[in-house]
Amino acid sequence: MSKNQFSKGQIVLSYFTIIRIVNGIVSGFAAAFGLVLSFDTDIVSASDIDYLSLGLVVLAAALVSCQAMIFNDIADREEDKINAPHRPIPSGKISVKAAYIYGVIVASLALITGIVIDVINGLPGLSVITVLIFGGSLDLYDFKLKKLGIWGNATIGMNVTALFVYGALHTKLVYGGTFQYVPIIVGAAAGLGNIGREVIKGLPDVEGDREAGVKTLAVKFGVKYAAAIGSFFLFCLLTGGGIAVFIGLEYLVSIIIGSLIIALVLFLAVAILINQSPKWAYTTKEILLIVFLVFLLLFIVDKIVFLALN
Repeated sequence: MSKNQFSKGQIVLSYFTIIRIVNGIVSGFAAAFGLVLSFDTDIVSASDIDYLSLGLVVLAAALVSCQAMIFNDIADREEDKINAPHRPIPSGKISVKAAYIYGVIVASLALITGIVIDVINGLPGLSVITVLIFGGSLDLYDFKLKKLGIWGNATIGMNVTALFVYGALHTKLVYGGTFQYVPIIVGAAAGLGNIGREVIKGLPDVEGDREAGVKTLAVKFGVKYAAAIGSFFLFCLLTGGGIAVFIGLEYLVSIIIGSLIIALVLFLAVAILINQSPKWAYTTKEILLIVFLVFLLLFIVDKIVFLALN
């Protein structure tokens, strides 16, 4: 379909949808989680928090995720003709050349934001190095590692965990105090949970992935086996998340909400074992994204309120 068959509004909207803004926000809050949950309450109060830096950390991580989503759609354009022909590139709303330019611009903005964070906080290149490694490994995943199946999924998991580690290191270097381990526990659990989500994402895309030579677990061993592995990693998320709820949250209402989120993940982990239909697999991976976002926000708000009241 020719690009001129679309309205300007449709084309503009496609530049927004290709970056998968919700994924970017989740990445941003993962880094913010590691930062906020690492505050030593004996030496840091709510008034000590540099909210500008916190916002810039969220922005930098989000931009890295967004540029990776653009390059992901470039790399997946052939299988998307089968799996998701409505997406901006296979539908013709965005050309491959325009997508490359867009991706480079967003990646450059992420790097500039990382530089600003390091300069205003006197950090020794921590943010810049994180942006380069995080962004580079995600782009490598898009063009190379994704075809390796579970090993590519593991790359996503490790990058997710690295965001939490970055936040913890940022706080240690800027605010001092003792190194906190709750963010690392949650980061490891989130990394494993994201591996499970990536495995589940492969369930609806078997036809297009097989055609493109992407060796997902669903392609190699079938959807039932892949669902079982995805469920296993969700149970790992349950374990780490459950520990964090009871040792990392300060208020009863937060613990109740956290417990309900854990119960939802338990339901999803069991349900995918029963139903591997493309529609349910897609629904599961979308719900998990929202679960990650709400879970991270819960901890961040709980911690900031605690600091403000104590």
